[in-house]
Amino acid sequence: MRTCPSCQRTYPDDADFCLKDGTPLPSAPGVTESELASGLARRYRIVKKLGAGGMGAVFLAEQIALGNRPVALKVLSRRLLDDPEFLLRFHDEATSTARIRHANVVTIYESGQSDDGTPYIAMEYLEGETLRQALRARGALPVAECAEILSQVARGLNAAHKLDIIHRDLKPDNIFLTRADDESVAPVSSPANVLVKVVDFGIAKLRESATHTLIGTVLGTPAYMSCEQASGMRSDQLDGRSDIYSLGVVTYEMLTGRVPFHSDTPAGYLRMHMQEDPPPFRAVKADLPAMPQLESVVMKALTKDRDERYSSALEFARAFARVAQPLPGAQSPVTIPPTRIVPPPALTQPPHLPFLTDNPGRAKFAVLGLVLLAIIAAGIWYFSRSAERAPAHVTSPSSGATLPVGQEARLEVPPLPPGATLAAIPAPAAGTVRVNPKDGLKYVWIPPGVFMMGCSPGDTECAEDEMPPHQVTITKGFWMGQTEVTVGAYKRFAGSTGRQMPPAPNFNRGWANENMPIVDVTWFDARDYCGWAGGRLPTEVEWEYAARGGSTGAWYGSLDEVAWYIGNSGRHTHPVGQKRANGFGLYDMVGNVVKWMNDWYLGDYYQNSTSQDPAGPASGPFRVVRVGSWADNPREVRVSARSAADPADRGDGVLGFRCGREVFAP
Repeated sequence: MRTCPSCQRTYPDDADFCLKDGTPLPSAPGVTESELASGLARRYRIVKKLGAGGMGAVFLAEQIALGNRPVALKVLSRRLLDDPEFLLRFHDEATSTARIRHANVVTIYESGQSDDGTPYIAMEYLEGETLRQALRARGALPVAECAEILSQVARGLNAAHKLDIIHRDLKPDNIFLTRADDESVAPVSSPANVLVKVVDFGIAKLRESATHTLIGTVLGTPAYMSCEQASGMRSDQLDGRSDIYSLGVVTYEMLTGRVPFHSDTPAGYLRMHMQEDPPPFRAVKADLPAMPQLESVVMKALTKDRDERYSSALEFARAFARVAQPLPGAQSPVTIPPTRIVPPPALTQPPHLPFLTDNPGRAKFAVLGLVLLAIIAAGIWYFSRSAERAPAHVTSPSSGATLPVGQEARLEVPPLPPGATLAAIPAPAAGTVRVNPKDGLKYVWIPPGVFMMGCSPGDTECAEDEMPPHQVTITKGFWMGQTEVTVGAYKRFAGSTGRQMPPAPNFNRGWANENMPIVDVTWFDARDYCGWAGGRLPTEVEWEYAARGGSTGAWYGSLDEVAWYIGNSGRHTHPVGQKRANGFGLYDMVGNVVKWMNDWYLGDYYQNSTSQDPAGPASGPFRVVRVGSWADNPREVRVSARSAADPADRGDGVLGFRCGREVFAP
């Protein structure tokens, strides 16, 4: 503990100032290297001291039992042992934090006590520099570098938040920059090579547990505290949105070279976090290029009301990437224009034709011929619209006859015989396409089958929640929307139910293009739409089976051929059905928009569920989304890529959906 020399008030070891009068606190004594080396001699060999922090010191050590593996040994102050419950909480928190298995979170190997009772945590040893060191050496960072660091930190935080683990003390000191390869590490210079690790999860909670009897103590780093922390909210009441605020402060600092608020006392920081708006970028860095879109994204993360912030760290990072990442100079967006149908001109004032007007009989037959040609042209136009991008033939479920493309729009389901059930309707042939009269969209019949769910062979970008790959059997066929739900279809739903259209993103021009996929809808909106249309949201298992369409790769073709993503989208959505369909005849199963699933999110990816028609958990805080949109990088636009989202999230221009259903009943 540290004691104020002026008022004798006590504080935890990481406090620097007295909250009452602002007096600097004297340093707390720590364990000496000789004492530590003696107490750990059976397990570790101390090499050198790397640094010191509020909870103790960090040493480079060698783990003797594992071939002298280098580790970073965080040794906590023995003064914390004054709290008899601290060791129990320490082990619980260390065990919980060790559950985070992610490339962007430092790996914890073990926790324990030395022979003299000193608590320690052994973790992955990293070579490189902290983000704090990078900012001190270089000042504000380039936008592309900020985007890459933010993206990787967000991934690490997301992995922790899925386990209900909150960092509580996110700051540049706890963000470590190393290399993604085996080369020696120099100061950060290339976003493509940097590997970001978030460190010290759970330490802030340990500080709180060690000082829980202190009244009026606010724990954390004042310059990076969320409004909730600044107001004194207890640790067990915080959630991931507190980390998002702190990440917003870090991002603000990366872009401008300084934090949004500055004060000479901790109390001043707390007041500003709770009461003042962050100054605009240009107010703190006059030479900063005008970046209103970037500023808007960061300011949303710094909103005082946590309900108005991003629902996840990934959502924040994706919003930042959309406005920060320009298209490569040599690669212009690839736009495939939709088929243009030119109807025959109207016969309002035909030109004077003497050979007709001079012979009434000949004119009569000529007019009839023109009418017949117009009817034929209209028929060709109608059927070409229905057949656009559909399979070559479809099979009628009533007669079994093979029909030309386009005629699926006129198929009729025969009435059920008396006493028959829907199960008595014969299963359609694979690839059968039906138009739903309720929303006007096409649905494709997906037959039963067996597939490998999860990370594809050879895919090196898989996250933990895509592992392990495992065989799944689909015992019942189902219908899947051939495209994402479009703006036009959603307008029919809104007009029929009285529901309002969601706010239109700028690139959708007030929902003018009805062939665009609908976006900015919540999970509840998607669920209600599918119910109105006579179906439901697909399960995650159904979606991946249908998305693969018989493929075992990360995509069902080359990425540019099948998906709109950040490299070819022009940073906006595109009309549905412009890319190549998969083996089942489904379009845009990856890319264009992120898709809502019916399931609650399950981190272990159904690996403990049955291999036949596995179902998701019965409840949870988040719903599954199948990620990968027009705004995402290739590693996120993959058949097995998945994430969790708050059901009330609208996605900021990327969240859409498609529907599934079991039958088309009469």
